[in-house]
Amino acid sequence: MPITLMCPNLSCRAVLRVPDRVRGKKVRCGQCGMVFSVPSQGTPAVATVGSKEPKSK
Repeated sequence: MPITLMCPNLSCRAVLRVPDRVRGKKVRCGQCGMVFSVPSQGTPAVATVGSKEPKSK
């Protein structure tokens, strides 16, 4: 079953469909050429960098 994901390049953001067998491997975007890793099974598709909660005084 193909995986649908978005190119992480903010100036591209192309929607890509890749085969399931490339999970955990690197792929190249056909639009901009950026190389990035496809999330492995069980890994969330969107990585969170951290929360930006306001500091309490």
